[in-house]
Amino acid sequence: MQETPAPVVAMDNVSFSYGDGPVLVDIHLAIEDRDYLCVVGPNGGGKTTLLKLMLGLLKPAGGRVQVFGQAPERVRSRIGYVPQYTTLDPLFPVSAFDVVLMGLLGRGLQIGPFRKADREAAAAALDKLELLPLLSRPFSAMSGGQRQRVLIARALVSNPELLLLDEPTSHVDAAIETELFEILKQLNREMSIVLVTHDLGFVSKYVKRVACVNRRLAVHPTSEITGEMIQEIYGSDIHMVRHDEVAAKRGCHV
Repeated sequence: MQETPAPVVAMDNVSFSYGDGPVLVDIHLAIEDRDYLCVVGPNGGGKTTLLKLMLGLLKPAGGRVQVFGQAPERVRSRIGYVPQYTTLDPLFPVSAFDVVLMGLLGRGLQIGPFRKADREAAAAALDKLELLPLLSRPFSAMSGGQRQRVLIARALVSNPELLLLDEPTSHVDAAIETELFEILKQLNREMSIVLVTHDLGFVSKYVKRVACVNRRLAVHPTSEITGEMIQEIYGSDIHMVRHDEVAAKRGCHV
């Protein structure tokens, strides 16, 4: 009998705290191959912490996190990550191509110049994001949307099997946001994607499941996200996604 493959990400009874303040409590989550999960929740609700636990950048206070059946830090080379805030100075004199090549640093690259294979991988990543004609353009001369696509290409250059994105469209307009989500939709054919966003109404037609995180976590298939629910989320000062009766009592707001 063929064994069932391990989930891409498995979280079992995970908790995490910063000091005495609990951030995540009793988290159970399974992400399968080619899944596309949207994570929503309030500021401080634990969304970014959830991604960092998947990366192995943080250790859970309780429970277990596995990625590809192993500890996250052991398989980090199989994960691409686009953080919410990048420390890359847009005025630093580098090209789009240079920025993408940075995604190979720390992934087994030997000291010395980049190899031909590395440069080919960077060009291929830019091509996936429809930026190959701009590979020599200074990063500082690019638009906000173009920069964001370069940063996604940087995450893709090592051919990850899991892509984690923390609010990748927070500083772009609606037209660029649509372009980025269309690109991510195509990438989902090759890899699993976890996307943190506040734009649930916008992104719901692209993703397969929605996870609401506010210390605790509840997951919905996208088919359960109705127009009425989106209106409720964005139509008042305090917004709630209604889960089942137990989850609703947990007060998961977005």
